[in-house]
Amino acid sequence: MASRIHLIGLGSIGTLIAHSLRSLPAPPPITLLLHRESAYRDFLSGGSKLRLQIGEEGPTQESTGYDSELLQLQDHSEESPIYHLIVAVKASATIPALRSIQHRLGRDSVICLFQNGLGQIEELNEHLFPDPLTRPTYMFGIMRHGVYIKAPFEAVLAGLTGSCALGIVDDGQQESSSLTVSSPSSSSTASTRFLITRLVEAPIIRCSELPWMELHQAQLLKLATNCVVNPLTALLDVRNGSLLANSELQEMQRQLLQEISRVFRRLPELQGLPDVQELFSVASLEEQLIGNIEKTASNSSSMREDVRAGRATEIAFINGWIVRRGQELGLDCPTNRCLTQLILAKSSQGR
Repeated sequence: MASRIHLIGLGSIGTLIAHSLRSLPAPPPITLLLHRESAYRDFLSGGSKLRLQIGEEGPTQESTGYDSELLQLQDHSEESPIYHLIVAVKASATIPALRSIQHRLGRDSVICLFQNGLGQIEELNEHLFPDPLTRPTYMFGIMRHGVYIKAPFEAVLAGLTGSCALGIVDDGQQESSSLTVSSPSSSSTASTRFLITRLVEAPIIRCSELPWMELHQAQLLKLATNCVVNPLTALLDVRNGSLLANSELQEMQRQLLQEISRVFRRLPELQGLPDVQELFSVASLEEQLIGNIEKTASNSSSMREDVRAGRATEIAFINGWIVRRGQELGLDCPTNRCLTQLILAKSSQGR
């Protein structure tokens, strides 16, 4: 069990990561955790396989050898502990997804979150792991590749846009001043190093490890782009590239970035770090936004796809996080708050 990796969330990101780990020359044992009985039975009847198409017109790779578990809310007292958990569900689904395996996670466990947005750790600590002495070690991963689901258990890697990044949240710095993360035990440190090493070695995803503060700044930069692209494409039901072609959106985009810049530059965890004011200036965020939209012009954002499918979105962990942190810092963010409310209303109407 010490070398087994569990993964929950078989959307595009989870499928890509699991396939990449199984593509190692000496892959670790991997258990895929499924909540729906129909998906569990379909996975077994299909030969317990995952498929990844490399490029929209490229070849399809197939990986096998996975174990799987059907998770249900019942007595799990006989189940073994989980030491390495990769979470690839939507941020809004994190607590429901982990509740049924909460008893299998402890101080010697590491949870790696490959998700959009921020604020998940505060929720995990509040709802599942309130005791700092027994909670798991947390890691974050940033997925930078374009990937989408083609069919159940089959994803398409549309484009490699650089390397992915990951890091340990406990590096003497915290995601927010309200977080309290205990010092990891020696066994959890070993678990963390094992998972990092496997992810860095895995082909295709091309992960690199970053110190926490460097990773956190990369998270914020990605969040700034998501705060503009995701809600606007979802509301207008357009692909990313349409945001550059619509001159009527320029003022709203700039208002969003102005609010985001003010919040980022006031974050207490970033004070004293070099180049923070320049890195998170409106001009810098705008340049990054335009470059990202140009690279992903033909993509359909995850929030647009969630709204179209009538699913809950991650808006509370994207623009909603900006609004909450702004309130903590005494900053009003009316444009981000308005977009958050509009997406919540549209999503609720769709469901």
